[in-house]
Amino acid sequence: MPSRFPASLPAPRSYFHGVTASVRPVSQNAIVFMRTDRASLQQKHFTNRSHHRHVLMLPLDTPGSVLVDGVEIPLREREALLVLPFQFHHYIHLAADKLRWLFVTFDLEQGAALLNPLSYRALPQDEAALALWETIVRLWQGPESAAEEILPVLDRLLLRLLDQSQQEQARAHPKSSWIARAQELVLQATLEGWTLEAVARRIGLSERQLRTRFEAEAGVSIRCYRANYQLHRTLALMRDQRLSLAQIAEMVGFRSSAAFTRFVRRETGKSPSELRRAE
Repeated sequence: MPSRFPASLPAPRSYFHGVTASVRPVSQNAIVFMRTDRASLQQKHFTNRSHHRHVLMLPLDTPGSVLVDGVEIPLREREALLVLPFQFHHYIHLAADKLRWLFVTFDLEQGAALLNPLSYRALPQDEAALALWETIVRLWQGPESAAEEILPVLDRLLLRLLDQSQQEQARAHPKSSWIARAQELVLQATLEGWTLEAVARRIGLSERQLRTRFEAEAGVSIRCYRANYQLHRTLALMRDQRLSLAQIAEMVGFRSSAAFTRFVRRETGKSPSELRRAE
């Protein structure tokens, strides 16, 4: 039977200085799951929309696009995307209703800033990277005692993605699609107090046509899309203790604290002050 190991290895140059990394990703609290249809991607429950965590996704079947803070990122099969905490993202242009998209969400104990260059980029997965994905899934499906072994494998996958991104030139962002432009204007309207009629005029449609086309392409109504954005932005701003709740309300597009309070309670079941304490 052939040996898995070489016949010999050269002596090290030093017996005291080996391979090390001053900063590296160290993941914690990983969760692995799969979405299998268009509707399941667009989660509406508060706990699935708040995205305090890193979200790493891999389409296995059915390509599509992800809007991340207004930037459209097309994903082909077996191209990964990392979404950072509090980045508002939404799925569009899915090629079919049935799909298989693999997700790993996780916290980082260290190395969060290291992953910033991976954001807004479709990351082609080579065979070595796919093997790490497969190992993560196998460990997740295995006995509970083996589940924590996912973490070092996930760290290796993140390091590999970083290495690939450093070797490749960043691909230019594609031109914005109609839905990306509409999304940008809707969010600008939210923050600056425009009416939807004003947004529609800028796109050359009636307000009714804008609502209909937006929902057809984005998969959700303008009202739902805007609320998702305002909720993500609120959660991110609440982490800054220097900002008052009144300031946050204004920064996410509410002209009164009462309207802001009603919105937060409707979306989360908590008042703004209760939500901030929970954060």
